[in-house]
This record gives sequence, structure tokens and C-alpha cells, in this order.
Amino acid sequence: MASEITEPQGTVDGVAARPRVEWLDGVRGAAAFYVVLHHTWLLSFRGFPDNAGPGWTGWMTYGHLAVAVFIVVSGFSLSLAPVARGYRLKEGTLGFIRRRFWRIVPPFWAALALASILVWAGLIPTPSGEPLAWRDVLVHALILHDTIGNVSPNGVFWSIAVEWHIYFLFPLILLAARRWGSAVAGTLVAGAVLAQHLAAPFVPLAAFFDRFTPQFLALFVAGVFAVALARDSRASRWAGIAGALGWAAFPVLAASVGARAVVANFFWVDLWIGLCTAGLFAAMAAGHLRPLRWVLASRPLRSLGTFAFSLYLVHAPMLELVRGVGESVWGFDHAQTFAFLLVVGVPVAVAASFGFYVVFEKVFVTARSLSAVIDAVRPSRRQPEAA
Repeated sequence: MASEITEPQGTVDGVAARPRVEWLDGVRGAAAFYVVLHHTWLLSFRGFPDNAGPGWTGWMTYGHLAVAVFIVVSGFSLSLAPVARGYRLKEGTLGFIRRRFWRIVPPFWAALALASILVWAGLIPTPSGEPLAWRDVLVHALILHDTIGNVSPNGVFWSIAVEWHIYFLFPLILLAARRWGSAVAGTLVAGAVLAQHLAAPFVPLAAFFDRFTPQFLALFVAGVFAVALARDSRASRWAGIAGALGWAAFPVLAASVGARAVVANFFWVDLWIGLCTAGLFAAMAAGHLRPLRWVLASRPLRSLGTFAFSLYLVHAPMLELVRGVGESVWGFDHAQTFAFLLVVGVPVAVAASFGFYVVFEKVFVTARSLSAVIDAVRPSRRQPEAA
């Protein structure tokens, strides 16, 4: 794929004009597949964050960090057009929220119904092992499950609420960038997030906001301003170098301090990984890091990226179904369950997710209203040709 930003001045018009950024699809695909592998490991070897499996599987521990990457992707992709228009939303705030609702919420509701049915049918347990009540499903349907205590039918749903609530702040972020500049707006958000986290041990109200993983707001903003940074070719090149070095340093850190320390400090690790990812995005959007762009734009990763949201939403119940078969029918131990999930569970999860995408998500990629959805799924009625 050609450079998204080819103008000498480094404007982002080239990016905004393209319907898809292929390497960004590859990022979505890679991150979603890593989450699948993480849950494959998690369902096989209990004791997270300790690794009870073979030592070589330790890299599968950090599925949470893929969500940090997804948040940066969200901020980056949603900002391509607004940044090119001077930090303005073409459709306005209400139009933006409506558009995001139709893109995210109906597929989420379908995944919620699927997981709840499987739990109530006794085919899979809830992640916590507690019974699922109608109240829990309602809390999820209202996307308040990061605010109100509940039992979840699917462990990945927590991030949907976090991202959905960030969308309501996106217009304010753009307004701040438009009035005071991207550097000031980014500093304000980062300062607020850091102040909240540092005050949490001492101030109950600040501690309450920890449930919303506030670092993800900072990462979303990092994605927004990675688009702006891409206008400066030199700065984006250095951001890419810093991002690559930061990512390379993470395995060294994880091996040095251990998984428990990493998990206990996800706030800071999320910020580290997210900022490094934003730096890479700025560089790739400006046309740098061509080998990485080529890998991410490869057909397998791009293909996964087209239905990455569905893969994220429904892979866990599918893996749980396959695990249950292996352990109940053949009595697999942990290592055998892991192998069975890799060989059978992962393909089943990918295939089921693609089917879910075709049936429940694909129409909402373009449909932005109920009438548009009905028109999209209604069989076409061709007019008879004139004689």
C-alpha cells in the first residue's frame, strides 16, 4: 500500500480520503488474534498472572495490553477525518454518537444475547463462575457494566463500556485541540488522568474512577494526536523510533520483574505500550517504517482485521465451548486442553466470529439507522426489464 501521507507538507488529507487504512486493519487483526491466544492460554492453565504452563507460553499472559492497542487504534482511526478538518466533526456531536452507536452497540447486543443464551443453557459458565441474572444482562445492554456491579457472561465485555463512554468525551477533546492546540489539550488530559490515579489511594472519589481504566482515555487521546503528529515528517520519524524501542524493551521488562509486577502496574504499562503504539502509528501514517507497514498490510492480518470486532466479541464463548467438550468427553488435562484449543478451538472461534460478522456486524459497518439496516438486509427486488 502506498504511503497514506505523501504530500511534502505532511498533511493528513491523504489518510482521511481513504476508506480503509490497510496496515491499521492489520493492527486490529493482530491485536484480536493475540487476545484469542491469551484466552486459549488462560482457559488451559489456571493461576493468572502466574504461568502454570510451559515457559514458552509466558508471552500469552498479557492480553490486556491488546486492549490498550485497540484504544489507540480507535482514537487514531476516528481522528483521521476530523484532524484534516481542523479538529471538527463533519456530522456534529450528536451525529458522531449516533454513528458510533450503530457501528458498535447492535453487534455488542447480539454478542451479549449469544453469551447469555449459552450460559443459561448450561453450555458455558460465566467467567466468575457465578449465576447470570436478567439484571446482569440489562446492565450490560445499557452499557453500564463498568459502573454498576454485575456478573458478566463474557469476560471481554468490560472494554466495550470503557470505549463507549470515551466516545462522549471525544468532541470535547477535539474542541480543546481546536481552541488551545493539540499539545495543550493532550497535556490537560494526561495531567487529569495522572492526577486521578495518584490521588486514588487517598481520595475515595478518585479511587472510584479507577474502575473506568482512566489510562485508556489518555491512550485514546494519544491516538488522536498521533494523526496530528504525522503531519511533521521528522517528528513522526523520531516518534516511530521511540515507539519501536519502547515495544522492544517491554519483553525485557516483563522478564525482569515478572508477570505479577506487570499486571499489578497495568496503569503504567498501558500508558507505556499505548504511547509507543501511538508513536508507531504517527510514523507509519507519515510513510515511515515501510517494512512494518508491509507486514501489517499483509492479506492474513488484513483479513482478520475486517472482522476483528466480531472476533473480539465472540471468541471467548467459542473457546469455552470447545474446552468443555475436551475436558468432559475426553478428560483432557491442562496441557492436552491447551493443545486441543490451539488445534480445534482457535479455528472454531475464528470461523464462528466470521459467521457472526457476516450475520450481525457487517451490515452496521455502513448502516447508520434502522431504516438503512432494513434496506440492507431486505432482499432486492429487481424491476422487470423493459421489452
